[in-house]
Amino acid sequence: MSLTARDLLQKIAHDTGLPYKTIAKRVNEAMMKGEGLIEAVEALAKKHGLDSKEYQINARKTMSEIEKILKEDYTQTLMISAVLGQMVEAKGKDRFPAPAFFAFLEVLSSVPQAPKDVKSETSTEIEDLTTRIIELTTTLVSVICEWSEEGVIGVAKDCPPDLKELARLVFRKTMMLQSGLWACISCGRIVDAKSTRALMCEDCDIKMGNDPVTRADSSRHARDRTGYGQTSKSDEQN
Repeated sequence: MSLTARDLLQKIAHDTGLPYKTIAKRVNEAMMKGEGLIEAVEALAKKHGLDSKEYQINARKTMSEIEKILKEDYTQTLMISAVLGQMVEAKGKDRFPAPAFFAFLEVLSSVPQAPKDVKSETSTEIEDLTTRIIELTTTLVSVICEWSEEGVIGVAKDCPPDLKELARLVFRKTMMLQSGLWACISCGRIVDAKSTRALMCEDCDIKMGNDPVTRADSSRHARDRTGYGQTSKSDEQN
């Protein structure tokens, strides 16, 4: 059973003999019409005479994998958070979807504080872990939330009971953002989304801006991204 959408699409691409990009395009088109990720993949499997039940994602294991990464190391988690924070405010293809970011923040707030730094992470290690978190969180919200052409519209019918509250939180915060509001990730105060700075209210941003450690961590170990979950280096290798 797959942990990420990428893994799942690679599996069905292999089993059908179709190119990965073709599979991804068809699944994406189905989801834009309101179908869930698993529903879209199952329909594709049936169309090609495959057992649809072979193409599933275990949302609980996906959640556990996210928690495992965030528990590993304090500095590592801090740098991943900084990169994702930059990406959620980016434009176009470099943007990290807000629902996935909301899920990330909820998981981050629920895990015990990671141990202090025990080793020096390389830029490649941080990049790989960040990409992994992106794939895991986007997969998680794709499975536990119900989607339509407008985006998240509720909790998926087959969402595991212990993940329903997370799905509700993602839905509520997404609706709030679509209404032009944002909850400061530092103090939690609800503010006008247009007035936020680095995902925080203006007051918290001013306070954080005076912290040299925060400024250094926000830019450290970040490579230029050319797309959702990809970097210029990885694209050169593909």
